Amino acid sequence: MLKKAAWQPSPAAGEARTASSKDQYIDPVGVLRVLRRRWAVIASILALAVAVAGIYVATTSQRYTASSLLLFNVRDAEQFQQRGYPNPTADSAYIDSQVEVLRSEAIARSVVRNLNLLSDPEFISRTGGLVGIFGKISSAIFGSGTKPNQEGRAVAAFQRNLTIKRIGSTYVIQIDYRSLDATKAARISNAVTEAYLSDQNASKYRFSYDIDAWLRDRLDKLKAQAQNSERAVAEYKAKSNVVGADAPLLSGQQLADLSSGRRVLLKDLESSAQSHRMLYETFLQRVTEFTNQQSFPTNEARIVSEASPLLVKNDPKPVLVLGAATILGLIGGLAVAFGREYLDKSFRSSEQVEKELGTECLGVLPTIGPARDRLPNRRRDGESGDRSMPTFARKHRFVVREPFSQFAETVRSSKIAADVAGLHRPNKVIGITSVRPKEGKTLFAANLSEMMALCGCKVLLIDCQLRNAGMTAQFAPAAKAGVIEVITGQAAVKDVIWRDSSTNLSFLPAVKAVANRDPTAGRVLGPAAMCQLTQLTSAGLETLLQSVQDFYDYVILDLASLTPMADVKAISHLIDSFILVIELGGTSQEAAIDALDSAPPIFEKLLGVVLNQHRQSRLKRLAR
Repeated sequence: MLKKAAWQPSPAAGEARTASSKDQYIDPVGVLRVLRRRWAVIASILALAVAVAGIYVATTSQRYTASSLLLFNVRDAEQFQQRGYPNPTADSAYIDSQVEVLRSEAIARSVVRNLNLLSDPEFISRTGGLVGIFGKISSAIFGSGTKPNQEGRAVAAFQRNLTIKRIGSTYVIQIDYRSLDATKAARISNAVTEAYLSDQNASKYRFSYDIDAWLRDRLDKLKAQAQNSERAVAEYKAKSNVVGADAPLLSGQQLADLSSGRRVLLKDLESSAQSHRMLYETFLQRVTEFTNQQSFPTNEARIVSEASPLLVKNDPKPVLVLGAATILGLIGGLAVAFGREYLDKSFRSSEQVEKELGTECLGVLPTIGPARDRLPNRRRDGESGDRSMPTFARKHRFVVREPFSQFAETVRSSKIAADVAGLHRPNKVIGITSVRPKEGKTLFAANLSEMMALCGCKVLLIDCQLRNAGMTAQFAPAAKAGVIEVITGQAAVKDVIWRDSSTNLSFLPAVKAVANRDPTAGRVLGPAAMCQLTQLTSAGLETLLQSVQDFYDYVILDLASLTPMADVKAISHLIDSFILVIELGGTSQEAAIDALDSAPPIFEKLLGVVLNQHRQSRLKRLAR
């Protein structure tokens, strides 16, 4: 990771310093910048959510909701309960269970059949609105699976619009039903309560019938056991010629005639008969009580409020739906905005440059509007032999046309940084480069040179982009020779330099044809020949720079990018300072760090970074 910060005047001039680390914390200003930078994304998602909600409200049919209330009579039912047995309706879990019973398919089918809802279009037609549209799309893509019958479809539609809920911790259950018709909604809500009560009564009667049959069978068995026991006692007495072991008519002679064993057996038989008789009478009493209770027409639940038609449409609620959509859209927009900001590893502010690269950010260049100048007259600029730079290059001479613009102020701050650095160390030769191609370094190099010339400095601008001589096409489109001819000894510097008459800027072009051809033979170069040309250019450029430094205050080199070419690294020892141009929002931080880590000499001589291609309308959002 880079450690060096931008050079600044200090007691040890030119000594590298380590960028100060900042604690990780939530920066409110940074959050505000993210919101202002990503406002379009947030607004788009918010507008989409509101639009979907609006379509839903517009396409969804208005519905009415009717409610009825069902109360479980806990106290009233307790007086009919058998003593010693708990009341199941007093249990809260019992009430919750009855809520689920009301939601059951059995109740739904009963209401559908009782009200003949199979002939109602609301229950057998396809769902409309967005739900229906999405359902059709889903069926077309994934298939509809098993097709439900007509009654099943009606039951499903019925259950979708039925809402059963318990009111707080009370014993009251609310039955809500939504329908396109208010009267129908009330009728169905009441029908649900009636179906539930009927189902409970039928269940109770079925249960009573089963219990009664079991009780009578058990009672008959107990009665038979009691009778058999009494019969056995009577037979034994008759056989023994006694009335009973404790009978008062039994004489002393009879008792004497009975052995002790026979007396014990008789007592056992009489005790068994008495026990069976008591068990039978007790069970008979309980059966009588149960029969009397079941014959009394009681029910644990009763209707306390019947549903009535409402004249107010309450579903869907436009305010509620749009409000929820607004909140969800805002949350979604913020999530996407901060997610994109987190995933966006490009440079978005000067603070990021200083933090990640450990160097100074010299400024942020706003984007210049498209130039409207016409192409130059080639006869006037070439055939006459006049090497005056044309004035049609508006973008590359923007600081001359608009010296008080924000663009010019940023360029001027870079010029001042170069001047201050020159007070402490040699800083005549300045190279302008970028991390990758097409980041605007040529535009910045041209305007920086023009700015320095405007301030009275003698400046030589050299186009060193041998693979793409873009600056030459703007400043010297009719040039026949340039920097390659000079470093190879084919031309003298004074014979190929072009000048700007308004600023006295000197410009050494690079003929575009030399980008991939041998200037002496005119043939296409291979990899080995290109390597030899690079070495020749490095040696020749050193001689060129030594010959012009005495005549100029600054020599500005418009260099190639650091990646993927290696040209800048080959001549880095010839340059006093570098200014790195980075496309704002385009070049990743990782790419910039890797490029500078791979070229330590360039990083050590780095004067600062200029963020380029920032929209004028958004410049204030990144202001420090």
